[in-house]
Amino acid sequence: MHQELVIDVSEYETRVALYGDEILQEVHIERDGRYSLTGSIYRGCVNRVVPGIQAAFVEFGGDRPGFLHVRDVVPRAIGTIDSDRRRVDEHARNRSEEPLDIRSVLHEGQSLLVQVSKDPIAGKGARLTTNLTVAGRYLVLMPYNDRIGVSQRIREDAERERLRDLMDNFRHEMPSSCGYIVRTVAEGVPIEDLEDDVEFLERLWQQVTEKAKAVANGEVVYQELPLHTRAVRDLVNTKVKSIVVNDEDTLAQVKDFVTSYMPEYISGLTLTTDSKHQRHKLNEELEKALMRKAELPSGGYLLIENTESMCTVDVNTGRFVGSKNLEDTAFKTNMEAARVIAREVRVRNIGGLVVVDFIDMEEAVHRRDVIAAFERAFEGDPSRVQIGDFSEFGLVELSRKRTRKTLAEQMGDRCSRCEGEGIVRGLETTAFDLFRALHAAVEARVEDQSLKLRYLVRTSREVADRMVGQESARLEHLSTELECEICFEVEQDCGPGEFTLIELPDPQSQ
Repeated sequence: MHQELVIDVSEYETRVALYGDEILQEVHIERDGRYSLTGSIYRGCVNRVVPGIQAAFVEFGGDRPGFLHVRDVVPRAIGTIDSDRRRVDEHARNRSEEPLDIRSVLHEGQSLLVQVSKDPIAGKGARLTTNLTVAGRYLVLMPYNDRIGVSQRIREDAERERLRDLMDNFRHEMPSSCGYIVRTVAEGVPIEDLEDDVEFLERLWQQVTEKAKAVANGEVVYQELPLHTRAVRDLVNTKVKSIVVNDEDTLAQVKDFVTSYMPEYISGLTLTTDSKHQRHKLNEELEKALMRKAELPSGGYLLIENTESMCTVDVNTGRFVGSKNLEDTAFKTNMEAARVIAREVRVRNIGGLVVVDFIDMEEAVHRRDVIAAFERAFEGDPSRVQIGDFSEFGLVELSRKRTRKTLAEQMGDRCSRCEGEGIVRGLETTAFDLFRALHAAVEARVEDQSLKLRYLVRTSREVADRMVGQESARLEHLSTELECEICFEVEQDCGPGEFTLIELPDPQSQ
């Protein structure tokens, strides 16, 4: 599969899209002032210990305290800042066989290092852990864990053994006793590259520990990379043939990162000359990803429903009637659905529990083949995925690790016209779409630069109010930058997230 990483930067958001054979496989969005916290490390302070749920709430600098469960507390990590370390070590020695009690390791007012493992979602605070990790290009450093792990996606036993032996040798030469996870992209890389990554991560961790002692509670100690470089680090592998960026400053930052850590990909890094086409293509893909219905190649379709507790996927044959019998039709539709579901889950960033209602099949071999195809389809997903077998009711459950908001949560709002049962493009998303449309319209208008450009936007009351209210500063800045006049007209029949952009004649030219 030929893959391409597209980085689309504007003054209000950054979008990163991974394409495989020109089909969207994964997308990440970060908007101005609302960056993902996942992966960042903070000096926190225990706000409250709740024995009943074996958890603590920790002030770490977020909008609300983070949630730290006892399962995410590593005794070795406690006391790296204050004097509680001796007490925790004693507890770990004396009661290593017993379940950890939250009160034995944490107390109110205690300082500790925490890492965000899950962004705040749906009104809940961030999920925290003291089992800190710091990612490099090929390795993940685990300062409070002494094991060596190798990615399960590296299948060959000889390569797994080679990597494990190398990491054991490196660790014996280092002053620390940190553990490491060998990432999938490390497969086949020479020893020198792994050694460089070890030295980089050891230096980085030393800086983290020194900063942790110098800063106050609630301050960041280690900031995860910005989206454009994080995506290059995590998504680029030998399948990615090109990295396309639409902004010169961002291109320079990505080039510095690639030159330092992955120089073999520098030849595939380019500044796009067709930003308008790429944005239009991505906008269409994102529009589809917000829809409840997803089409299958043969004419069948999926119905994807998200709730707070789970996601359900219903597989339907639609207009596909097959050529032999019902069993054959069901099998072919389910095989297609297995591949499309994996892609839709990844693009929409659906996490947690997903329940799939495949079309009923009588043949056991068909059910086995569908599960095997389902597992293969998820092999490229960077998130941890576990897939069950068919239940007695014909359902298949899977779980996918969730660390960030879904695409619908980032881009959409609950539909007010159907009492919140559907998702429509959010007001902020619509505003950004309109800004992009205005940019594109002015760039395309090259006939007579002496004319005063004027645009009328016909849209819903909600969008118009948003533009002249919350987005007024951005709108004024854009009007000045593009040297155009922008006015609005409310269209009663205009649906949520819809607008029409009309160029008006210059009154001076008439």
